[in-house]
Amino acid sequence: MNLLKRLWTGIVNKTSVTATPVEVEEVEEQTCGELFNIICLEAGVSQRDLDKSKLVALFEDWYVGPCTRAAVAVSIDAFRAAHGIANAKLSSGKF
Repeated sequence: MNLLKRLWTGIVNKTSVTATPVEVEEVEEQTCGELFNIICLEAGVSQRDLDKSKLVALFEDWYVGPCTRAAVAVSIDAFRAAHGIANAKLSSGKF
């Protein structure tokens, strides 16, 4: 019985016309706020400071532009100039 099952499975596998499933990995894009958060953390600003002062939400409300890492990084100086709390909390970072 085992031999018959192996033969049948072999024939079915060779003659099967079903497509092989392919896994597609979805890449999630980061929001401008998430990019701002990452850049600030890499610059040495603590997550606690960002959370307590709600700088990520403030940045998302203020920022108008492309959500690329380079564009967000360039806008941080203007954001600091526009918001005193941001200037105070981000002064510890090395941007």
